[in-house]
Amino acid sequence: MTANIRASMLPAYFDCARRAAAKQYRKEIEAAGFVLRETFPSVGATFGTASHAAGEFLLRHKAQNYSDASEAQALEIAMQNFTEETAEGVEWDDTTPNQNTATFQLRRVVSAIAAFSQRVMPKAVEMELRADAGDGFELTGKLDLLTVDEVVRDLKTGALHRPYQSQLGAYSLLARSSGEKVKAVAIDWIARTPKTKPQPPVQTESYPLEACEQAAFATVSRIKQDVIKFRSSGDPWAFPANPMTMMCGARFCPAHGTAFCNMHLKSNKEPK
Repeated sequence: MTANIRASMLPAYFDCARRAAAKQYRKEIEAAGFVLRETFPSVGATFGTASHAAGEFLLRHKAQNYSDASEAQALEIAMQNFTEETAEGVEWDDTTPNQNTATFQLRRVVSAIAAFSQRVMPKAVEMELRADAGDGFELTGKLDLLTVDEVVRDLKTGALHRPYQSQLGAYSLLARSSGEKVKAVAIDWIARTPKTKPQPPVQTESYPLEACEQAAFATVSRIKQDVIKFRSSGDPWAFPANPMTMMCGARFCPAHGTAFCNMHLKSNKEPK
C-alpha cells in the first residue's frame, strides 16, 4: 500500500501528529476500526485556497503572455472559488467572521497579489510534483511558483505569519528531483487583516535552503516511521498527540472526541 506524504502537511505535523494523521490517513485509520469526526474547513484554509486560485491565474497569464492579467478577473476567480469551498459550511474566526468581511478582504488580498505578480517572472506555476520517498511512500506537492532566477516561492495568506521551512524544503527536494535547479526558497505572505486595519503589501521572507531541506527530510522520515508503526500495531499512540496545541478541539480535529484520541477526556473520578 502506497501512502502519500503531502508537502503541505509537514509544517504542522509536529504540532500534533495524531491530528495530521487523522486528516491525511483517514481511510487507513477508519479501516483499522476507528470512527473519525467530520469537520468543516476553516475560513483561513478556504480563504487561502481562493487567494491561491487568483494568484495562479495572474502568474500563469504572465508566464504564458509575458504581461499582467486582469485584476478584476482574478478577483472573480477568487470569489467563485471561495463560494464553492464554503458551500457546505465553514468555521469563521475573529478576523473573518462572515461572508461580507471575507468578500472585502479577498478584494484587498487579490489586489496585493496582483501587485506582487508584476515584480516576479515565473518559470513554472502550480507544478504538480511527486517523488518516491522509499518504503512504499510518495512525497507529493504542488509548487506555487518557481521563478526564472531559480527561487522556489510559496504564497501564503493568514492572520498570523508562520514559518513553513519543512514545506519549502519539500518543494525544493521535489523540484530538484524533477530536474529543476533551486538556488533559494522563500515565503510570500499576505496578511488577512481585519476590515478596520489597512492591507499591507506582500511580505517576502527567505529561509536557508539547506536547513529547509533537512527539516523536510526529518519530518518525512518521522511520518513514515509513525505510519509503519500504526499499520503494525493499530495503536493510536503510533501518532503522538499534543493536547497543548491551540488546534486541539472539535472545530479543527477529526480525532477529537473519538476513540482514536482520548486526550481530551476528563475523568469524573477523584484520584486515589
